[in-house]
Amino acid sequence: MNQQTNQSEPLRVLESQGLASVTLTAHWSDEQASHEERLHVEKFSIWREADMLPSAIGRNLAGLQQGDRLEAPIQPGDYTENWHSTRQIVTKPASFDRHHRPGLVVTPRLGRFYPQGFFKGVAGLYREAVEPARIIELNADRMKLDLNHPLARTRVKLQLGIDRVLPGRDRRTGRCDNPLDELLKFPGLATPLQSGEDIDFGDDAKGMTRMDDRADQVFYTTPRLIQHLDSMARRQLNTLYRRLIPPQAEALDLMASFDSHLEGADLGKLHLLGMNQQELSKNRLAESRITQDLNRNPNLPFDSDSLDTILCTAAIEYLTKPAEVLAETLRVLRPGGILVVSFSNRWFPTKAIGIWSELHEVERLGMVTQWLRQSGYNNLNTFSARGWPRPADDIYAGQTPHSDPVYAAWGYKED
Repeated sequence: MNQQTNQSEPLRVLESQGLASVTLTAHWSDEQASHEERLHVEKFSIWREADMLPSAIGRNLAGLQQGDRLEAPIQPGDYTENWHSTRQIVTKPASFDRHHRPGLVVTPRLGRFYPQGFFKGVAGLYREAVEPARIIELNADRMKLDLNHPLARTRVKLQLGIDRVLPGRDRRTGRCDNPLDELLKFPGLATPLQSGEDIDFGDDAKGMTRMDDRADQVFYTTPRLIQHLDSMARRQLNTLYRRLIPPQAEALDLMASFDSHLEGADLGKLHLLGMNQQELSKNRLAESRITQDLNRNPNLPFDSDSLDTILCTAAIEYLTKPAEVLAETLRVLRPGGILVVSFSNRWFPTKAIGIWSELHEVERLGMVTQWLRQSGYNNLNTFSARGWPRPADDIYAGQTPHSDPVYAAWGYKED
């Protein structure tokens, strides 16, 4: 996602004490999916931060220009503590403090991550501890915790890309943030259980209830011709979609609005299915427009094996029966077709399923990926991007420093 520069100006060369805007990308795979995590660092100092990266990257930054890339493998234990069985602890379910957070009752669930402070009376754990502990076994009499870093056994391929070389130099000393720690801090929260069991995200009937359970037609009667993601997040989505959509695809934008974020995509035909006809009518790329409440009627009005691509953007959290809808998407896709589900951290809280607000952002990505697997999708992938500066024209400019994060999961119908 390089920012545009004046093409008449020569590209700056990064000096040994120079500054740059960079993007760190981590690639890895687990038993469920392949993952790509991107973190943008707006002001990266070679002098202060390069030593925190693998030497194959850190020692070769000087002399690079905008657009250059370096890669290096990260072996298990290189940048996290080595995985060790002694960091798996057996305790009683009663040690889980359901009232750890005042005014909130939290239920322990198999596969979920909780701050270590939730587990009272466990040797070595303190109430103030916020590092994650995962419940890997749970029954009436026994609870087993894993305190290892979620990626402690994972081989990661790291890439650093130079987005821009900045003017100035930095020779300050003192404490600084480790960008690699920030990159790898959260992605492991989407990993499946080693046992192969499904994670209990709380996505049962109770978890699918909503604060506002009125008919969705009432909520969507008034058109909302506004963007729900900032301009940087929309560019990230557009780039991802153009990368994934096959040429001349017949595509469906599911739970659509006036913008499908598909400018420049090589489409054969675009269908829309959404809740408000006025919003859909403003979508200039579409060839057909259908209004339908999927929470009342999950059956898609398309023939089996008739579409190449289905997109669901910033909307999956509003489905009260996602399994039924995802089963329908699999039916109407052609063999080899792709479903892409994307979201951010903005939503209408009264209309979203209750469990959505209870999960960490990356755990939501894990839940959606598990839904895709349970629905029969293959070759699963995830993508996340965060850390870019919030655009100056966004309504939250000045309140939060970073652009809306982008999370996506996709899978393919078996050929």
